[in-house]
Amino acid sequence: MKMLSPLNDFVFKALFGREDATSKQLLIDLLNDTLRAKGEDLIVSIQYLNPFNYKEHEFDRLSVLDIKAQTEKGERVNIEVQVKPEVSYRKRSLYYWARTYAETIGEAEPYEELKKTIVINIMDYEAISESKKLHTHFKLLEREEYFTLTEDLQIHYLEVPKLTKDIEELEGIELWIAFLKEAGRVGNEEKIEKLKRRSESMSKAIESLETVSADEKMLEAYRAREKARRDEISKIAYAEKQGIKLGKIETAEKAFRNGANLAFVVEITDLPLEKLREIEEKVKSEQSN
Repeated sequence: MKMLSPLNDFVFKALFGREDATSKQLLIDLLNDTLRAKGEDLIVSIQYLNPFNYKEHEFDRLSVLDIKAQTEKGERVNIEVQVKPEVSYRKRSLYYWARTYAETIGEAEPYEELKKTIVINIMDYEAISESKKLHTHFKLLEREEYFTLTEDLQIHYLEVPKLTKDIEELEGIELWIAFLKEAGRVGNEEKIEKLKRRSESMSKAIESLETVSADEKMLEAYRAREKARRDEISKIAYAEKQGIKLGKIETAEKAFRNGANLAFVVEITDLPLEKLREIEEKVKSEQSN
């Protein structure tokens, strides 16, 4: 039986977002390995705020299927999987944090009741070009003395393509990233078996993914969502090509102003690398003035 890819957001939510003990424990293990890697407080229990159900898919095959949860301390967690580059993704993840943070108090409650909000972005592309680390962790810090303004903001990026170690060398969150990268790929049976032997969490995650993958209703929904996603990519690609004909340079300048990395701009404009570096330097110069 072929396993479905856990990097598909529908599969990811079916795996980590169901209202059952196994799914909750997998989510807690994933969260705690993410937080432990950065020395943050660990989570004891969670409550889903938007548990998985098939109807989410039936009404909108292109909707964002994130996981929203609340910890035993009332803290909020938002997890999203992103498989294709998006120019404004940093601003989008900050917006998700702000919106979720605002939801932690009611209209009549004081600001003191606001709760820590953690956003975790799982990326199937290199989103943070400034760092070679596969796990980057952002907080509000004073620029010179590096003390934290508040512990309420945490944004994590887990970049799957940056994983280069062998499975035997991996620990903690690296194992989860390997699982997300390798599961569902044809011919990866040996790697999956190695992951299974590395930890109880990996074994449970793989077994759960096998169960999800064997669900006929799930498979049907997965195929429909993948088709909708591919159709949308084709539409965007066509629109971008039309825009490039009208002005490749303007397209590149706009992309760099919005924080796109060089590799992404090469892909959408097909301009020579040397020319794009000139445009990137020009944009950086304008933004620094």
